[in-house]
Amino acid sequence: METINFVGITPDNFLNELVSKVKTALLNDLEKSFKDNEPNRYYTADQICERFSITKPTIHEYRKRKIIKSYKLGSRVYYRLDEIENAMIIND
Repeated sequence: METINFVGITPDNFLNELVSKVKTALLNDLEKSFKDNEPNRYYTADQICERFSITKPTIHEYRKRKIIKSYKLGSRVYYRLDEIENAMIIND
């Protein structure tokens, strides 16, 4: 096989680098696409406390200050995971 140096890189290395970059870009796009299509997930206050290592009074304070929104189903209160994550990022 003939070696052609294009900006100091062999064809095999160039091909491997190109494949790696394309693969990474495609995986990122697919991951974003699946995340955007993921259904909203609702969690109880206990589940949110466990997942984010916060207390129930913190959740209730965020709710009172309208940082997060709650959803009622009968007598139960639920929170959307994406809204909690966004609130944690914004208020961090």
